[in-house]
Order: sequence, then structure tokens, then C-alpha cells
Amino acid sequence: MGTACGKVLVSMRAVLLVIDALGVGVMPDFAQERPLDAGAHTLRSVLQANSDLKINTLLRLGLGKLVETSSLGHTISDQPLASYGICQLAYPGADSFLGHQEIMGTIPKPPVKTLMSEASPHIEQRLVEAGYRVWRPLPGTDLLLVEEALVIGDNLEADPGLNINLTVATDIIDFAEALRIGRIVRQCVLVSRVIVFGGPGIDIAHILRHAHQYPNGQSGIDSPGVGVYNENLLVQHLGYGVDPDQQAASIVAKAGLPVTLIGKMADLISCRGAKKDPLVPTPAVMQAVLEAFRSEQAGLVAATVQETDLAGHTGDAARFGALLETVDRSLAEVLAETNASDLLIICADHGNDPNVHPGQHTREQVPLLVYQKGQPAVDLGTRPTLADIGATLSRYFGLGSTQDGTPISIRNAAHVE
Repeated sequence: MGTACGKVLVSMRAVLLVIDALGVGVMPDFAQERPLDAGAHTLRSVLQANSDLKINTLLRLGLGKLVETSSLGHTISDQPLASYGICQLAYPGADSFLGHQEIMGTIPKPPVKTLMSEASPHIEQRLVEAGYRVWRPLPGTDLLLVEEALVIGDNLEADPGLNINLTVATDIIDFAEALRIGRIVRQCVLVSRVIVFGGPGIDIAHILRHAHQYPNGQSGIDSPGVGVYNENLLVQHLGYGVDPDQQAASIVAKAGLPVTLIGKMADLISCRGAKKDPLVPTPAVMQAVLEAFRSEQAGLVAATVQETDLAGHTGDAARFGALLETVDRSLAEVLAETNASDLLIICADHGNDPNVHPGQHTREQVPLLVYQKGQPAVDLGTRPTLADIGATLSRYFGLGSTQDGTPISIRNAAHVE
């Protein structure tokens, strides 16, 4: 086991829980960056749609301090258990990959937004040169069909031009081969992500039935509609402008401490030596968090609840609320087992207001809850970047700094005898 500050790293456990898409109001720059997001406030919309929502643990921790809940039929504690605040997004747009990189302590370089309408000729040429068979399966779109096994198109869940998806029928093509195709696409564009994903039980006809050509120029596949977000999901995110070695997870792992990445976190964060458990169902994600927390006496458990984001994409505020209740019940168990040297951080990566152009993320500020048993709760105010979270995790373990971010002042477990 590694050391920090000259001490053996014992009884140092940190849990980072990202509740995907739980925004708490539009960013100040929305009028310039995302004018269609006007009025977005995911948490408020979910509370309004679920008057009897049972999220007492989250409210007691301090989530209720970030939205006026009394008028929505919810009560909050004047003395929350956790320090509470808001994080702004330093990355452009509203994107899970970029958000998670920033959460871990690195603000990604700005990508070059590129639609398939611009990129498809070059991608097609490069793939043909590499020996692949490429077709344009649907007239009037810019989709590419490769080897009758995967479809390349714009990511419809993010800002136009930000990401490119490869939707893969893994019964037809090996996922490793699909990744090789994805890396060729990655060489052709400077978008934020090239996402290679798919699973068994789907065919190309099914994928193409969920194709869309939008007036804004996007040609892509409705990913949630395809139905691959389940326990059989295979996914690899090929990012741009990120150095994982300067992120909190890698810094902790290099110190010899165990790192466990659960849920979408396992797909989005690169960390050599980390245990990865890329689950999708929320009960399974939260159970894995509990089991990892109980089994490790030290180290970092970082998890993402993805299904809340999927509920936002389908405009289903009731499902979003039910998923929050599932998270809340498990959080109560985590709190019951924490000791004075443990750290719990809860946040999000962007918004996805079910009432604001469902299907796309919303550029929102996100909640920040920082809990240490026995420590007084304080108002953390508004932090300028999610990178403060990664910086705080690294400082908590008494380790080196992340690339970006300013640590929150907390009790450092490395100093606990």
C-alpha cells in the first residue's frame, strides 16, 4: 500500500457519486452558449412532477438548500448533514464525457465541432482505404454503414457536432474490430468523443429504424431508442484533449490505493489498475457502491448513476424521480456505515430537464454535496469548475494536484492517527 505525507494510507475511503444529469438551473452563459436551455432546472422539474418524492437522505444532506422545495411540498432541514454548494461547468456544452473528465480534475481542451455532413466523405475514404466496405444506407442522411455491422452518425444526445457515434451490432462484428474502425474515425475528426457502443440482440435494420435527420444538420441514431443500455452494453469512449494521468482516479491508483469505477464512470474514465464495473441498472450500480465501500478499508469508489440521464432524454420526470428514490435509499445505508475519516461527494455532470427539449442535455449548474461524519456543514457557494471535485479528492488523500481545480477545505484523512 502506498504512502502520502509520510504516513501509511489507512482508513481513507472516499466515495464519489455522480447522479447523471441532475442539474440545478441554467449556467449564466446559457444565452450565448445554449439559448434553447432557457428556464431549465432539472431538479425543480423532477420535484414538481413528483410531489410525494421520497428523497429524505438527499434533502437532509443539503440538496434542498439548492432549490426552493417548500413550495413543492417538500421540507428541508435548516441544519444539513453535508456542506453544500453549486458547481459551474468550465467545459463547453453539456456532455457526460467532458463533464466526467472535469469532475476528475482536468478541463478538456475545446473540441472542433464537426457534423457528419462535413466529416463523412473523409471518414468514408479512410475506411475504404483501410479495406472496409462502406455504404450510405439511407438517402438524404449522412449516415455510413460499415461492413453491414455498424452505423456511423452524429450523436443526437449532445450538442450538434460535439460527438460521433458508432452503433454496433455485436452479433455481426467483433467489438474489438468495431474499436479498430472507431480509432480510424477518431483520426479523422477533432470532436469531443467518438463513441463505439452496442450489444447483442440487435441488427442493422433495427438500428436504422431509429435513424433521424434533424433540421440542424444532424444525422444519427436515437441511442436510447435502440435499447442497448442494459447489462450487455459494450462501450468505449475515444476522447480528445484529456490527460488521464493528471486526474484524481489515476493519482490515487498510482499511490497504491484501490480504485473502483462503477456504472458509466467505468466507461468514461481511464485509469490503469482500476477495477471497473460498467453497470447500467441503478439498483445494481448502488449495490456495487455499497459492496465496494464495505470491502475496501481504503481507496476511491467512483460511480455514476446513468439511468437518470436516460429518463431525461425521454422526458420522463416520474421515472427520473423514482430513480432518485433508489439512489436515496442506498445513500442512507452508506451514511450509516461511514466513519469520521471517510469522505462522500455527490455531484452531477450537466442537466437534462425533462421539460426542456427532451432528448438533449441542458447546460446547467450542478449540485455539490460534501459529507464527512461529525464535521460541520457549510455553504460552499458557487464553484467555478467541476475540477474542484477531483482536486478535493486528491488533496483528501494527501496526494499531488490534479491538472485543474482548487481543493475544497476539508478534513484530510491522511492526518488521522
